[in-house]
Amino acid sequence: MAMGADPSEDEVRAALDAQLARRDGKGSGRTAADFSLTRLHLLDASITRYVEQRTEATRHEPGAVHLADRPVYDVLRDHELGPDEKPLHKPLDLVRRGTVHIRSCGCGNGRQQCPDCKGMTYRTCEPAQPCPVCEGVSPCSQYLKHGGLPGTPPRPPKARKAANPEERVTCDACHTPDSACPGCRGWGRVKCERCQARGRIPCGPCKATGTVTCGTCKGHGRTTSWTAGRIVWERRTEKVTHPDPWPRRVANDLGAGDWRTDRLGAADPLPEDLSDDHRAVLAPHLRKLKGEQDRTVVIKRLTVVRATPRGSGNRDYYLFRGCSGKLEVLARISDEGRGKAVAAAVAAVVLLVLVLLLVN
Repeated sequence: MAMGADPSEDEVRAALDAQLARRDGKGSGRTAADFSLTRLHLLDASITRYVEQRTEATRHEPGAVHLADRPVYDVLRDHELGPDEKPLHKPLDLVRRGTVHIRSCGCGNGRQQCPDCKGMTYRTCEPAQPCPVCEGVSPCSQYLKHGGLPGTPPRPPKARKAANPEERVTCDACHTPDSACPGCRGWGRVKCERCQARGRIPCGPCKATGTVTCGTCKGHGRTTSWTAGRIVWERRTEKVTHPDPWPRRVANDLGAGDWRTDRLGAADPLPEDLSDDHRAVLAPHLRKLKGEQDRTVVIKRLTVVRATPRGSGNRDYYLFRGCSGKLEVLARISDEGRGKAVAAAVAAVVLLVLVLLLVN
């Protein structure tokens, strides 16, 4: 028997008889003759297409771009792909003939003026900042005398950490004891820690050089422009199944079946032994799409035989060919068996309720 071949009726009944004998013992119970056989021809197919899209755009890149290894075209829609140019796994990038231009950047040498400091190498800073202790509100209580003595420091003092901010100290400006803030000693402002009262700090973005790398050419001093064509084969996969539902009670077991598999290319015809039902299901999905360049069709088939007892019976049997080539026989509770189980459960609940009512 060929692998994947549909099981014959004799083969099915022999396997079913063997299963029933193992379950009920020889000479007792049912035989395969007591069952009706229904064949389910399952279909699991996929169609993977490669649909082409062509786009064109002007590209600008910094520096000198190496484009010699890219295919050259004149009219993108008329470009014929070579045998090694099919973009199955990644886009194919091309260059339009005569469009490559290397130009000098306006920056000249790959550098441009720093936008933060305008080429000054530094940024201005406030030399003095409000005292962190008194915040410049109450630096000295002697407002009339404050700052009027000779030798007044021309710049605010360095900020001090006050152990007791509420205590007052001698003012450096008017020399009045216990009148000044301990943080600024009467000045209300302290030296800026960033510029140390110099009024300027080095520019960070340009590192005090006044220039930064040109954002257009990235420091190369020139740019390359060209018309770039791109051809993409978009991969689209479509699943196709038979409209008849798979047997739900054994659906998880069918993966171990010996599915007959056919893999077809774009020009290959459907298998000769494909049933009319399966052909009718596949036909609407095999029409060529706009831009379709290639396709792969995978068709998997498996025949499942359902054995249903004639008359009354609690079990159905499902038979299909396994990967070893032998028939797999799976027993599942039938609809009748499920109905009996539900009825028995309902009867048990009703009986329990009656007993409880009688006891009470």
